[in-house]
Amino acid sequence: MHLKSLSVKNFRALEAVDITFEGSVIVIVGPNAVGKTTVLEAIRLAKALLAPRSQQESQQSLVALGALSPFDPQRLHFDAIARDINSKVEIRCGYRLSSDELGYLDVHINELAANLALRSVGQIFAGQSQRIAYLSSPRGKAALKQAEEELNEALETIRTKGRICNLNVTIDQTSGIIDTGNPVDGVFISSIEQRFSPNLTGFSYFPADRAMPSGEQPVQLGAADAVHQIESYVSQPQLKYMRLKNTMFTAQVTSDLERDELKKEFSRILGGLLKGRNLKEIGINKHGLLSITVQDIETGRMFDLDAMSSGEKGLILTFFLIGRSLADGAIFLLDEPELHLNPAVCKDLLPFLVDNYVTPKNLQGIICSHSPEILAGVFERDVCSLYHLMSERIITKVRQKDQDEISQALRKLGSSETESLLYKATIFVEGEHDVDLLQTGFGDSLRRYKLKELHGRHEVEKQIEALQAAESKGDHVPATYFIFDRDETPSGLRSSGSVKILQWGRRCLENYLIDMDTLMDLLKDVDVTRAPVERSGQVSEMVKELAMNQLVDYVAKKVYLRYGFENPGMRGIETEGKPLSQVAEMLFDRLEIVRSQTGTLTEDWKRKFIEDCDAELKEMRLIWQTKWQEDCDGKRLFGDLQKRIPLKMSVRKFKQKIMSEIQRNRRENWRSMESLLNGLLGTEPKTR
Repeated sequence: MHLKSLSVKNFRALEAVDITFEGSVIVIVGPNAVGKTTVLEAIRLAKALLAPRSQQESQQSLVALGALSPFDPQRLHFDAIARDINSKVEIRCGYRLSSDELGYLDVHINELAANLALRSVGQIFAGQSQRIAYLSSPRGKAALKQAEEELNEALETIRTKGRICNLNVTIDQTSGIIDTGNPVDGVFISSIEQRFSPNLTGFSYFPADRAMPSGEQPVQLGAADAVHQIESYVSQPQLKYMRLKNTMFTAQVTSDLERDELKKEFSRILGGLLKGRNLKEIGINKHGLLSITVQDIETGRMFDLDAMSSGEKGLILTFFLIGRSLADGAIFLLDEPELHLNPAVCKDLLPFLVDNYVTPKNLQGIICSHSPEILAGVFERDVCSLYHLMSERIITKVRQKDQDEISQALRKLGSSETESLLYKATIFVEGEHDVDLLQTGFGDSLRRYKLKELHGRHEVEKQIEALQAAESKGDHVPATYFIFDRDETPSGLRSSGSVKILQWGRRCLENYLIDMDTLMDLLKDVDVTRAPVERSGQVSEMVKELAMNQLVDYVAKKVYLRYGFENPGMRGIETEGKPLSQVAEMLFDRLEIVRSQTGTLTEDWKRKFIEDCDAELKEMRLIWQTKWQEDCDGKRLFGDLQKRIPLKMSVRKFKQKIMSEIQRNRRENWRSMESLLNGLLGTEPKTR
C-alpha cells in the first residue's frame, strides 16, 4: 500500500495543495513554516479518522493537533485545524493497493462485511459478545448483507481503477460533522493494517520531536506492551522515543533469533551511519540498572547508550523501528530526520535508508527535511523524488536539469539551487553587519528567507547579469534578491521576475540607524557606555560633528575621480587566458595613457586640486547641513562614535540595539526601511 495522491484544503498551514507522488521516497522541502509538517499531519489525520487500528487512534490524533481536549473530547476545536474557520477542511488521500493486499481482502470479505456493519452503528471496537449479539439480530443480518454487497462492488471498482483506495474526509464547523464519504475504503485499509501482529505496522509516523528519557525505564512485555506498540505507530507517535530500551530488551528476551536480529540491526545502523562504534552488551550493569553498552572501536572506550547525543539516539531508534516494526510494503512519515545530527551523518542518511530498508522491504517514505545534504542525495537514487512546497498553495516536483550557467553564477555568489528550495529566496546584502541588523529589525518578515553577505560589488553585478540573461531565455532561475548600499553612485541594475534589486535610499543601512532620540537614550545608559553623556544636545552635536568631519575626505575623492586618471593596475579578469604578448600590449597601452595624463603635471596641480576641493566643499557644506544623515558614511560614523564614547559592547551589538529600539518604537527610519523591504519582497505592510 503506497500513497499516490494527496489533496489538502484549508488544513492548518495549507490553503490548497494537490500532489501526485512518484517514487518510493518522497522528500518535501521548502521554507520554514510553509506547511511541510502539515502535509504529514494531513496524511496521518485522514488515516486515523477513517482507518484506525486502535480504539483511541482517531481521538488521540485530534488531541495531538489541539482539535480535541482530553478533558472535553466531545467538543471539536475547529480553529486548531482550519486555516479559515469559515471554510471546510478537506483531506483526500489515494492509496494504491498491492496485488497481495487485494487478495487478502478477497479472502476475508466476510470478516470485512462484519466490520463494516459494526462500524455503521459505532461498534467497530466492541467486545466479542456485543459483536455476536448485534450480527445475530435481524437488523445486524440485514446490515451484514448490505455490507457484503457494498464491499464486493467497491473491490471491483478498485480493481478497474488502478487499485486505488481512497481515504477522503471533510470537516465542517457549521454542521459539526466529520464526513468520511464512502466508509468502505476505510474498512479496507484498516483491515489490511489489523492483520499484523502488534510488533508490525503498515503505517508509522515519526514526528520531529524526538525527546527521549535517559536512565532507568520500566520494561513491559506481552499484552500491556502490545497496546503501547500499536499506539506508538500513529495515535501517539511520541511514545516511540520513550521505548528505545524497552524495544531492545523485548527482542533480547524473546528468542535467540530475535537476539541475533537485534544485534544485526544495531550493527547495520552503527556501521552504516554512526561509524566507529558497535553494540557490546545488553543487560544489567554493576549498579543493577538496565543498560545497553556501546563501544568506541578506535579507543575501546565503553559507554551506555544514554551517553550518546540526542541526535544519535533518535537516529538509532528511527532506523531500528523502520527495520523491525514496518511490514513489507508499509508507509512511514518522517519529519526532519536531520534533527540534532551533523552534516557528515546527514550526507549518508538517504542512501542508507534506501539501500537497507526502502528497497529490500518495498517501503514508501514521505520525508520533510531542511538538510542540504539530504537534498543533494535525492537525485542519486532513482526511487527518490523531490517536491518543493513553495507556498500554502503551490507544490511542484523538482526535476534534475542541466543548468550549468545558472549553477555557476549561484556558486560564485555563495549560493546554490539546493539552498533555493529551502527558502522563499536568497537575499544578498552588502554590509558586513547587514545580516544581523536586518534579522534584528525585520525577523518576522525575513524568517523564510536566507540572508547572505556579498563580497565585491563588481563581480556580483556580473553574476546578476548572467542570471537575468538566463531568465530572459526562459530558464528557471531561483528567486535571488540583492540589497546594495547607495554609496555615491546608484546601481544601473533593475529587477526582473526572479532577480530583484533594492538599493537603499541613504548611503548605507547604518544611515537609517542615525535616530537622535534613540541614540540619546542609549548613550545616557550606564549599561551601554563607560562614559554616559549628561545632556541630550551633546549627542546631537557630537554625531553631526563626526559626520561633517567626513566631508573633506568625501570631497577630495570626488574631485580626484573627476580628473579621470587612468589606473595602472593589472586587472586579472582582462588578462585571464590571454598570451603574454597580448597582456604586454594591453598593459603598455594603459601605461601610455597614464604617462600622457601625468607627464605634464607641475606643482600648480596641487594648487588647482585644493581650489577645486574648496569650491566643492563650499557647495557640499550647504547640502550636508540638511542631508548629512543620508549622505555621510554611516559605517564610518559608528566606528568614529565608538572612539569618541567608549562602549561596553561591540559596534555590531550597539547597532543591533539601536535597530531593536527603532523597531520596537516604529520610528520613522525603521518604517522607511520596512517600506523598501516590502517593495523588494512583494509583501503588504503590517498594520498595528
